[in-house]
Amino acid sequence: MKRLDLTSEQLVSRLLAQSEFKQVCLLDSCGTEGWGGGLLIAGIAPSTSIQSNPDLPESALSTFARFEQEAPATFFTLSYELGSELQGVSGWPGGCENTGIFAAAFDALVIHRYSTGETFLAGSERGIRSTLEALGENNGAPFHTPIPADEVEPEFEIKKDEYIHKVETILEYIRAGDTYQTNLTQKIRVPVGPDRMARHLYADLRVNHPAAFSAFIDRGEDQVVSISPERFLRTSFVDGKHRIEAAPIKGTRPRNGKRAIDRENLRDLITSSKDRAENTMITDLLRNDLGRVCLYGSVRVDSLCEVQELPTLFHLVSRISGDLKPVTGIKDILTAAFPCGSITGCPKIRTMQIIKELEPSPRGLSMGSIGFAFSRSLFPELDKLWNSEVSAGVPNADRCYDLNVAIRTVVVKDGYAEFNVGGGVVIDSDPLAEYAESLDKAKAILSALGASGDTTVDKQPTRSATEQST
Repeated sequence: MKRLDLTSEQLVSRLLAQSEFKQVCLLDSCGTEGWGGGLLIAGIAPSTSIQSNPDLPESALSTFARFEQEAPATFFTLSYELGSELQGVSGWPGGCENTGIFAAAFDALVIHRYSTGETFLAGSERGIRSTLEALGENNGAPFHTPIPADEVEPEFEIKKDEYIHKVETILEYIRAGDTYQTNLTQKIRVPVGPDRMARHLYADLRVNHPAAFSAFIDRGEDQVVSISPERFLRTSFVDGKHRIEAAPIKGTRPRNGKRAIDRENLRDLITSSKDRAENTMITDLLRNDLGRVCLYGSVRVDSLCEVQELPTLFHLVSRISGDLKPVTGIKDILTAAFPCGSITGCPKIRTMQIIKELEPSPRGLSMGSIGFAFSRSLFPELDKLWNSEVSAGVPNADRCYDLNVAIRTVVVKDGYAEFNVGGGVVIDSDPLAEYAESLDKAKAILSALGASGDTTVDKQPTRSATEQST
């Protein structure tokens, strides 16, 4: 281990500066209890990497599981369609040419612990040396985010009237008993120039919209920027048990910094029976998914519908945990629970079929997952921060995982930035309000991309919604 005299801001600046020349993977909890319980974890120039499309999910997942087991540390991304194929929902319109799995292996990491302010390098001597050299190149020249030269116009894959019609179609499915909740999304595409590359976007969002599960992942052919507030799954060792936990988010209101309006929006969220029902349904779905890989009777709801405050949004978050069965690996966990129920709805498989019917193109990484895995024996310093105890003799005790839900996640490729936004539709959803919620969730990213366009929507019920409620 080698300690570095760098603040989190200095470290991020140097990592982003290096990303112009070397492949960088960065996970950042932004001072919250996000990644790893409050860490910033990064790697520069992976030793090797793999990627596959989602068309052969079992084979791809087996290859990934072997790859990450052999790697000292792994940063990875999983597309929504990989999970869809795993659950037997295939045949997406336009095919699935996007990356199903990307994984990059590192033998050294740079880690910042927000609670103490310490920054250090860990891993192999050779890896530490090369990472240290990269961080010191250009005398640690700071990274600057240019101001976009011109406003750009976002492209919405689904127009307002189409989105409202799709919500109405979901309501028909709900009344017919096909689904109880369906998470509908729309894809937004924004042209980007040299003043708004992925590293510039991440730097802007980290300052103005910090999130517990932020990420910057260079996949070679494209770059990923995420400001996800949501954990999918985390494994750790607690009280002699191999613990797994999930923290689904359902229920959202805008937050704009005006105290009176924010107070009213927060009150509306807390007292909303619709949002509480939505959150409770997904919590129950996640509880069932974890039950497939956990010891009988060990799955529990630790908290239900807690308020989470972000710079531009209020959320409701619940927490579920359980104790994993012996010899449970990442392939077992993903087969049981991926994709996360908070971005599908329930029942999961039938609802995913409805999503495939209504959304015109594959989601890709949006609504999938970004994750991290490491060997406890090869990174003992990280192990001490991650786990409460040593668990010698426990099967699979050498691997730890943390995965987000890839919401508010942008893929930058070939001069465009693409991301999906949406929300859960339940029986008492108002179609126009659902459309407005999707735009609320897009505002931070559109602003950081220098995109124009009015994202303010009259939230009064449409005629069809009023008729449906009477």
